[in-house]
Amino acid sequence: MSFLSFALALAAAHPESLSRTQIRVEGARAEVEIRFQALSLIEVRPELDRTRDGFLDQGELAAARAEVEAYLLASLRLLSREGAREEPIVGALVSLVPDDPARLGALELQSVTARLDFAAPRPLTSLAVESLLFHETNPWHQDFCSLTWNDDEPVPHTFEGQATRWDFEPAHVRRPGVLATFVHLGITHILGTLDHPLAGSDHLAFLLALLVASRRVRTLIGVVTAFTLAHSLTLAAAALGWVHVPPLFVELAIALSIAYVACDNLLRREARNPWPEAFLFGLLHGLGFAGFLKNALLGEPLILTALLGFNLGVELGQLAFVLACVLLVALLFRAHRRREGADGIVPARVRTAVSIFVALCGFYWFLQRAGWLPWE
Repeated sequence: MSFLSFALALAAAHPESLSRTQIRVEGARAEVEIRFQALSLIEVRPELDRTRDGFLDQGELAAARAEVEAYLLASLRLLSREGAREEPIVGALVSLVPDDPARLGALELQSVTARLDFAAPRPLTSLAVESLLFHETNPWHQDFCSLTWNDDEPVPHTFEGQATRWDFEPAHVRRPGVLATFVHLGITHILGTLDHPLAGSDHLAFLLALLVASRRVRTLIGVVTAFTLAHSLTLAAAALGWVHVPPLFVELAIALSIAYVACDNLLRREARNPWPEAFLFGLLHGLGFAGFLKNALLGEPLILTALLGFNLGVELGQLAFVLACVLLVALLFRAHRRREGADGIVPARVRTAVSIFVALCGFYWFLQRAGWLPWE
């Protein structure tokens, strides 16, 4: 669209031009309902408003039914997608019903509801939707679309500006990709990436404090299981909107939980089975995971799949870290573990050194997140 035509469109069109489109796919058929402002159609086809009153009655629409049908089918196209091949789906106008102007409020715009029926030669496997509704006079027109695929939940999408195409994939097609994406996100959130190598350092520090406090290697199973169960519960509850806790409080509490477990190691001086701490503070860490995941879930309809993938990724990251620690302990402290009456999986001096380091990290993160560090 040239600058001149765009400027003319700005001058001719009414502000806040909106429409709502609902698409329901059942096998080879797609039923479409479009509710749009009558003024938007009049701006595109001024000749339809024969009385020049800014409204469209049933008679005016009936007289121009073929023209309106041709316009809607040209502006809203459904295409069947099979791999790289696309085929337009044939559609027809079923009904065209205007709101009664007599029942409208003084400042209320009249709307028109159009129903169309599309029929493909075979059951649809995926779909592309192209919407240019009222773009001739309203380049900023917004169409709030939702698509219901067979028995799946409706998926929302907004057409606006130059975003005129939506390549829709059903849930069963998208699910493996969504699962893989969020598994990777969970792993990198724990183990970090080349760009952010310390992404999950606070969670790993908490696990490290629990590991060095453990009495024997097999007690690690209980510790990791308790931590996993706890953070899975609060991660799901927060991500699904059942629980809401201020993010700053969560981050501060996580930092203090790290410092607490490390200081507890120093005060007790003997190894133990710290699964109660793992479960209790795992609830906090789950809220932290949910805060990170919140933005990634925006606009993602497969929330349960995403949650499962992210949680699985977190567990894989944790498992890799724990296995690496166990291997390191087996190599470095084999003699200590074989000693009769050995206290813990690592010597007391190692437990003390690691706990001091983790406690300092926990207090540092608390001060940093609270904004109390003078050099931050």
